[in-house]
Amino acid sequence: MDPEGEKNTYEPDDVHTTSSESTPNDEAVLAQTAPSSKPFSTTRANMTIVSLTGVSFLNTMGSGILTVALPQMAIDLHLDEDILLWPASVYALAAGCTLLLFGSIADAVGDKMIWITGSILYAIFTLACGFAQTGNQLIAFRTLLGLCIAMCLPSAVSLMTRSCPSGKRRNIGFASMGMGQPLGYSLGLILGGVFADTIGWRYGYYISAIINAVLSATAFWALPAVNKPHGEPWYRRMARIDWIGAVIISVSLALLCFVMAELSGSYRNIRTGYVIALLVVSLVLIPAFIAWMNWRQRKGQPALIPNSIWRNTTFTSTCIIVFFTWAVFNAFQYFSSLYFQNIQHHSALISAVMFLPLVIVGALTNIVTGYVVDKVEVRTLVFVSACISTISALLMALVKPSWGYWRGPFVGMLLSPLHPDVLFTVSNLIISQAYPGENQGLAGAVFNAVSQIGNSVGLAVSAVIAGSVTAHSDGSLLKGYEAAYWLMFAAMIVVCFVSFVGLRSGGKVGSKKEE
Repeated sequence: MDPEGEKNTYEPDDVHTTSSESTPNDEAVLAQTAPSSKPFSTTRANMTIVSLTGVSFLNTMGSGILTVALPQMAIDLHLDEDILLWPASVYALAAGCTLLLFGSIADAVGDKMIWITGSILYAIFTLACGFAQTGNQLIAFRTLLGLCIAMCLPSAVSLMTRSCPSGKRRNIGFASMGMGQPLGYSLGLILGGVFADTIGWRYGYYISAIINAVLSATAFWALPAVNKPHGEPWYRRMARIDWIGAVIISVSLALLCFVMAELSGSYRNIRTGYVIALLVVSLVLIPAFIAWMNWRQRKGQPALIPNSIWRNTTFTSTCIIVFFTWAVFNAFQYFSSLYFQNIQHHSALISAVMFLPLVIVGALTNIVTGYVVDKVEVRTLVFVSACISTISALLMALVKPSWGYWRGPFVGMLLSPLHPDVLFTVSNLIISQAYPGENQGLAGAVFNAVSQIGNSVGLAVSAVIAGSVTAHSDGSLLKGYEAAYWLMFAAMIVVCFVSFVGLRSGGKVGSKKEE
C-alpha cells in the first residue's frame, strides 16, 4: 500500500446514486469492468487517452473558431444582429441541460456506446456546420452539436477511470483531457482568424470533422468493452435511472442557461418580463430537485445527486471552486479578446495570437500536474495556483492601454491558466472518487454540469456589469471592461478562501491503490 494514499478522505461508501450497488475500490471496479481474459494493454490505454483528449480538444476548437469568425459568418449566412450570439449560446444551452441525463444513461447502457455515438454524430454535425447556408441552419446544427458533446463529456470520465488504473497513468490521462480544452480553444481562435481572412471559415469545420472521424474510428478499437454487470439487461438498468430528477434539474439548467445567454447579449434584458419569469422558474426548480432527492433517499431509491453527498466537505468545496473558476476563466478570455480588439484596436488574428502564452502555460501546467498531483496535498495545489491566477484578473483591472501588450496583458495571459488547469485534474479525481465505480459517467456529468453553468453565469454576470458600467460612463468600454475584471478578481478571492478552508481534509489524490 502506498503510504501517500492513506490520507485520501473520500468515502464513496456513503453515496448511493442511480445504481443499486456501491463499489468503493476503484481497482475492484477495473477488475469487474475490464475483460478478464484479455488485460487492457498500455497501447490501448494510451490510445484511449488520445481519443478522449482529442474530442475534448475539438469541443473547444469549434467554439474558438466561432468566436473569431462569427462576424464573417454572420455576413455569409445572413445572421440577424438580434440572434448573433445564438450559435454560441445554443451549444452551451443544449450541452449544459443534458449532461446529467446522458451521464446516467451512459452508466446504464455503457459508456463506450454513448461516447462513440456522440463522437460520430459530433463529426457529422460539425461537417454540417461547414455546409450551413443560413443562420437558422447554423443555429440548429450547433444545438445538435451541444447534445452530442453532452454524450461524450460524462462518458469520457467513466472511460478514463476504467481504462487507466489509479495512479500515474490516470492522473496523466485526466491532465491530458484538461490540456485539450485550452489548446483546442486557442487553436480555434487562431485558425478561425486565418481561415476567415483567407480560404474561408468553413474549412475550420471541415478539418475538425475529419479529425473527429479519425478519433471515432480509433475509439472503436481503443476504448474498453462495455461493462455488463451480472448480465443484467440494459432496460432494467435504464429503469433505475432517476428520470423525474433528471427532468427537473435539466429543465432548471436549460432555463438558467437561456436566461444567462439573454443577459450576455444585453444587460437590459434583465427588465424583460419573460426573462424574469424564466429565471424565477429555474431557481424554484432547484429546491424542488433537492426535495425530490431527499424523498428518493428516504424511500431507499437511487437518486441522481443524493443530498448526502454534499456532506462530503471536499466534494462540496470542489464543486464551488469549479463553478467560480470556470466562471472567471471563460469571462477572462472573452473580455481579454474584446480588450485587444476594441481598446488596443488589434485585428482578430493578432488578438488570437496574443492568447498563445495562455495556451503554452496551460499545456505545461497540465503535464506537470499529472506528475505531481499524487505527491502534493490537494489544498496546497489548488490554493497556491488560485492565488497566482488571481493576479491576472487584478492586473487586467489595473492595466492601461498605453502599457501595450508586454507590460500587462502578457503577464495576465501567463498566469490565468495556472489554476484552471491544475483544478481540472484535481477536481475530476475528487469527483470520480466521490461516486461509486459504476456511476463514473454520472460523476463526469456532475463536473461538466458545474463547470458549464459556471461558464454561463460568469459570462452573463460580467457582461451585465460591464454593459451597465459602460452605459453609465458615457459609453466608455474601458471602464466597463475594468468593472468586469474587478468582478473576476472578487470571484477568485472566493476561490482562494474556499480552497484554503474547504480542502483542509483533502489529503492527496491520484495515489496508486493496492491491487
